[in-house]
Amino acid sequence: MAAADREFPVPDLGPIDLGGRAEIQPSAPLPAFDMPGGRAYLAHRVREKKTELFAIVCEQSVPPRIEAMSSFRAIENNNLLHLMDWGVVDWSPEHRRRFVCIFERPAGRRIMERLDDVIEGVADDALVRVVLPQLTSVLRDIAQRSLSCGALNPTNLFIRESAAAAVVLGDCVSLPPGYAQPLVYEPLDRALADRSGRGNGTIADDLYALGVTLLSLYLGRTPGRGLDEQTLLQARMDKGTYSALTSGTRIPQSLVEPLRGLITDDARQRWTLNDLDMWMQGRRLSPKQAQLPKRAPRPMEFQGREIWHVRGAAWAFSKSPIAAAQVIERGELDRWLRRSLNDEPRAEAVANAVRSATAGGRASNVEERLVARVCTALDPPGPLRYKGRAIMPDGFGTALAEALATGEGGQALAEMIVGQLPAFWISVQAEYKAEQVLMIQQFDAVRAVLENTSPGFGIERALYGLSPVAPCLSPAVADHYPLTLGDLMAALDAAGAGAGPGRDPMDRHVAAFIATRNPKLNERLLATLAAETARRPVGVLAILADTQRRAGPPKVPGLALWMTSILDPSFKRFRNLKKREEVRAAAQKAAREGVLDALLSIVDDPKALTQDHHGFLDAMRRHESLTARINKIEESLGDRSDVAVTRGKRVAAMVASGISLAGLALIVTLMAGVK
Repeated sequence: MAAADREFPVPDLGPIDLGGRAEIQPSAPLPAFDMPGGRAYLAHRVREKKTELFAIVCEQSVPPRIEAMSSFRAIENNNLLHLMDWGVVDWSPEHRRRFVCIFERPAGRRIMERLDDVIEGVADDALVRVVLPQLTSVLRDIAQRSLSCGALNPTNLFIRESAAAAVVLGDCVSLPPGYAQPLVYEPLDRALADRSGRGNGTIADDLYALGVTLLSLYLGRTPGRGLDEQTLLQARMDKGTYSALTSGTRIPQSLVEPLRGLITDDARQRWTLNDLDMWMQGRRLSPKQAQLPKRAPRPMEFQGREIWHVRGAAWAFSKSPIAAAQVIERGELDRWLRRSLNDEPRAEAVANAVRSATAGGRASNVEERLVARVCTALDPPGPLRYKGRAIMPDGFGTALAEALATGEGGQALAEMIVGQLPAFWISVQAEYKAEQVLMIQQFDAVRAVLENTSPGFGIERALYGLSPVAPCLSPAVADHYPLTLGDLMAALDAAGAGAGPGRDPMDRHVAAFIATRNPKLNERLLATLAAETARRPVGVLAILADTQRRAGPPKVPGLALWMTSILDPSFKRFRNLKKREEVRAAAQKAAREGVLDALLSIVDDPKALTQDHHGFLDAMRRHESLTARINKIEESLGDRSDVAVTRGKRVAAMVASGISLAGLALIVTLMAGVK
C-alpha cells in the first residue's frame, strides 16, 4: 500500500503498550512496510530499543495465523522477516482492540510495490545463484515445521543491496495462507477457490509460487499482466499454467528446467525441495514437459460456449447450476465424457456423484447439490463449489470467520457441510492421506452441531470449532477482540457498564464461544438458555460463573451488575415479598464484589428456594383453611338470619294481636262508661 493511498492517524497519540514488552507509535506510520494484513507503524522493545521494529495492525475480517506464530518466531533465517512479538492491544486511534504483529525492520527495499509494476528484470544468473538458494532455504525451514508460507510473491520480497546481496521474504502470518495471494501465484486448484476458502496450503503450493516469482523477477513484471483474472484462469485451464504464463516469452536455458518443474498444475508432478537441492548441486533431473489438460476432440456446448476439458466443465457448471443440472440429467455430460473425451473412469465418478446426490429423492436445492458433487467428480483437486462459493475442505474455518464477521451469514457454507460435500471430496481424491480420517471425523462433529439450532450450537459453534483462533464475534464484545475465555469475560465486564435495559450478555456467539473453548462445560447448562423466562437468566449466570471460575478474571463487577438487571424473573421465583427483596438486595451487594459464583449462590439457592416454596405452600394451606372457616361462618350467619326473621314475624304477630285485644278492651270499657 503506497503512502498516497492511506490515511494517517492523529499525530499526537501516545505510544500503545503490548503487554509491557513493546510499544507501538500510532503517530509514526511506516507506509513502506504496509502489508495486505494491515498498516505498519513504528515500534520498539521496552527494554531494548536499538533493534528497529515495525508493527502490523491487523485490519482484515479474517483471523491471523496465531497458531503458527510461535513456530515462525523460532525460525532463524536471515532471508525471512523475523517475527518478534504479537498480541492484542488497545488501539486508541479507533477506540477498539486490535491484533498486532511486530517484526524486525528489513534493511532493504521492497522489490515490487504493486503487482502491476514493471521493474528492471533480474538476470537469470542472479536468480539461480542468489534468489533461488535463499528462498529455498526459507521454504525448507518453514516446511520442517509442517507449515506453509502462502504469501510468496514479489510484493512480499525485500532486497538487501549490499556486498552480500540478500532477498528477505516478508510477512507470512498476519493473514491466513493465500488470503491475499494474487491468483497467478496460486496453483490452479487453489486459484479457483474463494480467497477465504483456500485453506492452509502446503509447501508444494509455495514451491509453485516460487516458480512464478522467479519468472516474474526475470521478466520484470507479473506474468499475464494486463489480463483480467477470469481470462487468465481460462487460459491456464486450457493450455496449462506453464504454457499460459510463458507464451511468447523466451526463457533462458538456465531457468527452463526449474520453472518447468515448479510451475506445473499437478502437485504430484511438481518439484520438491529435494529436487531443487539436487538441481542446485548440479544434478540434472529428467526434463518435465508441460502437463496439458486432456482435451476432447469435440467440445461440449454449454451456455453458448465450448468446453474442451473436465476442469473447464466444472468451472462453467458451478457458475450456472440450474442449466448444468439439465445437461447432467439429460445424459449429455455422460455421453461427452465417454464418447468424446474417452474417459471412462471420470464418467463412472460422475455417475456415482449423480447417484449419491439423488439418493434421498428430490428435495430443495437438488440442482445445486447435484452440480456440486458432479463438479467435484470432474475436478477432484479443485475446491468444493456450491451456490457461488468455492471452498477447499480445510478452508471452511476461515471462510466462516469472514462470512460471519462481514454479515454474509454463511448459510451456503453450512449447507455444504450438512450435505456432506467435504466427505465426498475426500472420497474422490486420487491419493489417500492419513489426515483425511481426522478431517472426516471433524466434519461429522460439525455437521451434528449445525443440525442443532439451540443456543450454543448452530453455525456459530461450527465457526469456533473450525477456526480455533477466531475471536468471539458477539456484537457486545467484538471491539474487544476476545481470543480466550478470560478475554471474553473481561470484555463482557467492560460492556456491562453500557448495557441497556433488557439486554442479555449471552447471545448465540457468546454461548458458542464458551461451549467450544471450554470442553469441560456441562452442556446441560446450554439447555437452560432455551428455557422459560425465569430459568434462562439463572442458566446464563451459571455458565458465566463456571467460565469465571476456570478462566478469570477474579472480579467482574460490571458483568455481575449487568446480570442483576436481567435477573428480575429469577427474583420473582421467591413468593415471599420480604424474602424477595432480601434476595434482591443481597444480589446487588454481591454483584458489586464481582464474583459470579457468589451471586449465583444467592439467586439460585436451592435451600432458600425450597424454604420459600414450603412457606408458600403453608401460606396456601392457611389461606385455604381460613377461607373454609370464613365460608362456614358466613353460611352459619345466613341460617341464623332466617330463624330471626321467622321468629320476629311470630313475635310481631303476637304483639300485634295483644295490642289489638288491649285496644278492643279499652274501647269496650270506654263505651260502657258512656252508658
